[in-house]
Amino acid sequence: MRPNSKNKWLAQGARLSRFMADRGMIVSVIYIFSLLVGLLAVGFAWMSDFAGEWNKELFAEHMWIALLLPPVVFPAALWLVNTIFWGSGGSGIPQAIKVTKHPSPRLINRLLGPRAFLGKLLITPFVIAAGAAAGREGPTVQIGAALMAYAGRFPNIAKLFDTRSLIIAGGAAGVAAAFNTPLGGLMFAFEELGRRKTMRHTSALLMAIVLAGLVALILQGNYSYFGYSNATIDWGQEWLVIFTLAILTGIVGGLYGRSMLILVSRTSYLGGLRSRFPYRFAAGCGVVLSLMALVFGAEVFGAGYEETKAALQDSEELSPMFWLTKMVATVVSFASGVPGGVFSPTLSIGAGFGHFFAELTNSETAPLMLLAMVGVLSAVTHCPITAFVIVLEMVDNHDLVMPLIFVSAISTQVSKRILPASIYHLLANQIKVSFAQAEPAPTTVTPDNTVEGPKK
Repeated sequence: MRPNSKNKWLAQGARLSRFMADRGMIVSVIYIFSLLVGLLAVGFAWMSDFAGEWNKELFAEHMWIALLLPPVVFPAALWLVNTIFWGSGGSGIPQAIKVTKHPSPRLINRLLGPRAFLGKLLITPFVIAAGAAAGREGPTVQIGAALMAYAGRFPNIAKLFDTRSLIIAGGAAGVAAAFNTPLGGLMFAFEELGRRKTMRHTSALLMAIVLAGLVALILQGNYSYFGYSNATIDWGQEWLVIFTLAILTGIVGGLYGRSMLILVSRTSYLGGLRSRFPYRFAAGCGVVLSLMALVFGAEVFGAGYEETKAALQDSEELSPMFWLTKMVATVVSFASGVPGGVFSPTLSIGAGFGHFFAELTNSETAPLMLLAMVGVLSAVTHCPITAFVIVLEMVDNHDLVMPLIFVSAISTQVSKRILPASIYHLLANQIKVSFAQAEPAPTTVTPDNTVEGPKK
């Protein structure tokens, strides 16, 4: 080998070594951020769960005070969203999807910036304590996406990872940590957040999702979200019941998603009122929620997690109208514009409908509850694989794999006749953000649970 060739080979080797060292350092930083997502998800879960338990105790001991909270807290929370924490209203998943479709720095700063991050983290437990029928999982997605989007601001990280891929990984890490469902988080990344898109440096970002779930596992133990279930169902004898349930959950989920769209649409009467009088509308939503709680009890408040788990694990009875009251309460809470997710309430709606359907058909309750949870979730999100994987991990029951896949596929197809696409993508398409005035200017609410800067 000639001396010049040897020197050239050594120089190339040195450059490759430096690149690998730099890449290793960058990936390590990404892993650190993913661990932070896991920590925040666990802390946020603790705050939200504590807020929900506090509301239940308040209702039991001082019912009238609990009933007064929603009409007062909802407009106050909305004012905080519109004046200080813009971008933090609504579920959080549509915001993350919107940015993955249009990852401009200004849009990232508005929907996944520090204010949106802090607003979601602080206001969501606030409204859950007031009785909102909202979950913490959707907000956890926005929190995780915002944290990873912030990591993308570092030049060295931005050179190796595109912002859209980081946001997808952060949102999916939030799902994995919130539900303790790492496989569900992975599927959520590809089927919902990354739909029709590809991720760069997939192995590194998938490891980030797994690490976030690992943090939750270490801090909270190896638990299943809804406990462990050994429920089974006989395909041969119950095929007609399963098929009917799949169709009905597709209809229920489609109507549920459609009602949310109507309430945030400018063309509908209620959507117009919501746009013109946001704070009065939020207070009105709180009044409706309180009146429902006065008639149906404390089950109206919250995401329905405790009632669903008790029915699955301890065979506790659910009221026949639990699924319908929870659906109306969730839509009303969502329409108010305050921070709060619909992912967990959707599972409760499905469980309640499965319980109701089991009583009608004189069938075993637990398996139909699980199948209906998958059916309604699939119908709303149009993500059948994500839905059945998440529910499967939530109860650690592999005996229902085939029925879960069957119901998720059928319900999704039925829902498409009512709801043309995933509710999260439809809401993301409605997000309109104006940058007519320099940030951080006061903002006004729009009918899509996001924010709009004032016109010049």
